[in-house]
Amino acid sequence: MSPKNNLFILCVSLILVAILATGCMSTPAVTPPVTSELKKFNSTAEIEQYLRDSIATDQQNGYYQTMVPTIGISTAVNGPQRADQEKSGMAIPAPALPGTVGYSQTNVQVAGVDEPDIVKNDDTYIYTISGSTLAIIDAYPAAGASVISKTDISDTPKDLFVSGDRLVLFTTGTGTPQTIAQPAGAEPAIAQVVPMPPLRYNSPSTHALVYDISDRNNPKLMKDYTIDGDYIDARMIGSLVYMVTREQIYTYASDHVVVPALREGTTTVVQPDVWYFDNHESQYTFTTITSLDATSGNEKDAQTYLLGSGNILYVSPDAMYVSYQKYHPVISPMQGGKELVPPQPVAVSGGIGSSGSAGVSTAADVAVSSAAGVSSSIKIAVSPVAIPPDFNSLTDAQRQSILNGLRNAEQDAIQRQEADQTTTVVHKIAIKDGTITYIAKGEVPGILDNQFSMDEYNNNLRLATTSSVSTRSGQYTYNNVFVLDGKMTTIGSLTHIAEQESIYSTRFIGDRLYMVTFKRIDPFFVIDLSTPENPKILGKLNIPGYSDYLHPYDATHIIGIGKETTTNDWGGVSTSGVKIALFDVSDVANPRQLDKVQIGDAGSDSAALTDHHAFLFDKAKNLLVIPVRAVSTSPVTKGDYYNYQQQIWYGAYVFGLTPQTGFTLRGTVQHGTGDNGYYYYGSSTSDVKRSLYIGNVLYTMSSKQIKANSLDDLNTTIATIPLPGAGEVYYPVPME
Repeated sequence: MSPKNNLFILCVSLILVAILATGCMSTPAVTPPVTSELKKFNSTAEIEQYLRDSIATDQQNGYYQTMVPTIGISTAVNGPQRADQEKSGMAIPAPALPGTVGYSQTNVQVAGVDEPDIVKNDDTYIYTISGSTLAIIDAYPAAGASVISKTDISDTPKDLFVSGDRLVLFTTGTGTPQTIAQPAGAEPAIAQVVPMPPLRYNSPSTHALVYDISDRNNPKLMKDYTIDGDYIDARMIGSLVYMVTREQIYTYASDHVVVPALREGTTTVVQPDVWYFDNHESQYTFTTITSLDATSGNEKDAQTYLLGSGNILYVSPDAMYVSYQKYHPVISPMQGGKELVPPQPVAVSGGIGSSGSAGVSTAADVAVSSAAGVSSSIKIAVSPVAIPPDFNSLTDAQRQSILNGLRNAEQDAIQRQEADQTTTVVHKIAIKDGTITYIAKGEVPGILDNQFSMDEYNNNLRLATTSSVSTRSGQYTYNNVFVLDGKMTTIGSLTHIAEQESIYSTRFIGDRLYMVTFKRIDPFFVIDLSTPENPKILGKLNIPGYSDYLHPYDATHIIGIGKETTTNDWGGVSTSGVKIALFDVSDVANPRQLDKVQIGDAGSDSAALTDHHAFLFDKAKNLLVIPVRAVSTSPVTKGDYYNYQQQIWYGAYVFGLTPQTGFTLRGTVQHGTGDNGYYYYGSSTSDVKRSLYIGNVLYTMSSKQIKANSLDDLNTTIATIPLPGAGEVYYPVPME
């Protein structure tokens, strides 16, 4: 090749490298295009053909599609078909709260949208799932509290709602076993060396049991609805219950599928329509939304959607948002008969502390060569440096320099179609008076942490996600905030927040987002969403520890509960006891931690860290209750050796809380104690799972009992109510 051609290639190369090193820095994360057009299957034959085509696409691309079966002979889909076509019309408003005694209610995300839980209460009774038993406790006044009814449940009870004199219980079990056999003369969906023998498969099913509890001593079953699929979640607005079930699909065992149907006994009362998008999924599920009226016990509507697999649900008073993760694998080197030439890394001179930028190649560092025998191809690469093991111990400037390189490598990989990406797909479905109507679909990069990662405000959906992208430098992680309008179109975004950290908790409140990420310290972010098209960070606080759950105290103060952390002897981070903190966000640019409390040592835990229903807070009563398993460690001498013995305390901590005084311990309620060898502890029937109050009495519930204590004197136990159905708990063998 002539020197003139070499010079031309070098110039082109330097221009391309400059684009990758600078222009990509601000390039937003790429979201694959999605089809928003909703379509309806007209028969199960259409569903079966659609799934066969999907498998064929996977096989052509070299992907393997794993699916769980829903096999059997089905009828055509012509829904919704009802045994009783009469509808009750408008939803009946929730009855007025009985009595005049104040009582707590389930801690929910959205006001007016009740969430199911293992325990509910009103001003007199407690309703709870205990093992395989539905128990009703006459709880107030507390002095004579006792279990007044026990109903055995044949399947596995999951959650319940109470609405006046009605109780709705959700259970999961298995339906009638189906024989799975390959249709005569049909080719296997996936090639088999040996023909697959017939299989026996127990399909999952969910029951919604509606009880008349007007006589609490003798609950009467009004309705027993069965829907195909696993129970995912539910919500209740007024007396209307919206239940979500999901059934995954085998397509490799048989060509036949059975679509979900709502049955009462052996009678099909609703055969839902089945809707889909003409978008490929790596695995498919029938996701069904069913609405019931708890007061009348009648079904209202049911719709089924052929979606991917996921279970994070957010519900506003008007809409349900169903989300799932979608994985986009690395594109193979051969695509459509055209070879994608991979970039070739080259050596980089210098590293951290040298004149280069933390080992990130500049234009002069890039070696350029033409592809052998192909004069029109150029192989170019920005050579990255691996993330050093002591990354967290580097200076801010050194870490930022490495992060800049990772960001460049991420965009380089995405543009070259080399990166693994996971996105979140969200479907918006209107719910009004029991009617279920599909609205739109959206998709954003990253994954959600939990339901608090989504929020609807002024008809916009806000989401917080964590992205993790594979690059040749290593795994690059960062966090994002997206705003989608009512049509699920992204109108605003803020990306690459807290690089190399992950979201631990989020809370949307009005036009603010409070977000905690964690890797080594706990950055507490205040993010402004008042202009949906332009989210921006207003302030940040870096403190040790992290928060798993955030809860509003008032408009300018946030409560966080999580774990405390410490730096260990090796420069890493170790978790310690349960931590509760109060943050002052009145100055959004400079959030402050007003107060904190640590409970226990390493190994301590709280149900409130993973389930917000276990968090009890009432500002008017100056009451904060946290269930705790507190572990305290003390040295024990055995001859010439030292060991550590853990003392374990099970119960609940009760605090008063104001911004002026911080956390004030009002007392504790103990459910049990124990001891185990170092780091060898397990679950216990004494673990407190929930707390509630009726009047001036605090009730704390573990698997084995409910304790009633006076809020004026927590040392006074008014009553202890043993619970039925408490199962045995496995205890690991302690270390000697």
